[in-house]
Amino acid sequence: MKNKIEYDKYTVNTIRIGITTCLLGVILSFGPPLYLYLVYGAIPPGKSILSGYLVILSMFGISYFTDMIAFYPVAGLTGIYMGYFAGNMSGLRLPVMLAAREALGINQQSEPKKAEIVGTIAMGASVFVSVAATSLVAIIGPWILSVLPQVIIEAFDYASPAIMGTLVAIVGRQDVKRFVIASVLAGVVLFMDLPALFNFPLVIFASIAISLYEYKKHKEKAEEEDRKEEKDKEVQFE
Repeated sequence: MKNKIEYDKYTVNTIRIGITTCLLGVILSFGPPLYLYLVYGAIPPGKSILSGYLVILSMFGISYFTDMIAFYPVAGLTGIYMGYFAGNMSGLRLPVMLAAREALGINQQSEPKKAEIVGTIAMGASVFVSVAATSLVAIIGPWILSVLPQVIIEAFDYASPAIMGTLVAIVGRQDVKRFVIASVLAGVVLFMDLPALFNFPLVIFASIAISLYEYKKHKEKAEEEDRKEEKDKEVQFE
């Protein structure tokens, strides 16, 4: 009971701090364009702003909804706030969270609260490390690229697929059955050759529907077994 009260307080504080920092980030993101407008009077036409926004919306609009559904079970509430505020959620924050849990032997399904807290600590550390590394690369990056062999520079193209492959392997090991189902669904959706806008949402919602159906079926089976055990006990007492 005490742990539940403490976790509820943690959740309330997470929501308050998360909303505050995200709103602050939104406001600060308008700083550079406002500076250019107020100091230099530079502002693009409204039609250009609208067209640019519509292009971005057509590319990432669906992610506003599907990413929350897809990443929340893994990242948790704090991870969602921190990951999207810091950026690079799927390419850096999630792999760091999963690697930390894997190193400590924490299972997301059996210990969700512990997994969320450990993942949050790992994600917070990754923000500091990535900022430090990015700053360092910005300073000495051109020199490093100038001395590296071309074959190593070309190998950087495989960095993102390698990270995604590791992410898939870690998640897949936690629930092999549902991982196989989601992989088959993804293959079927790609084979259908639908517009790219529908691929990701279709796989997510189809996976959720199948998981809910399996959960309901498993629950009914467990309840039926409990009723059968109770009936057998009654017969034995008689």
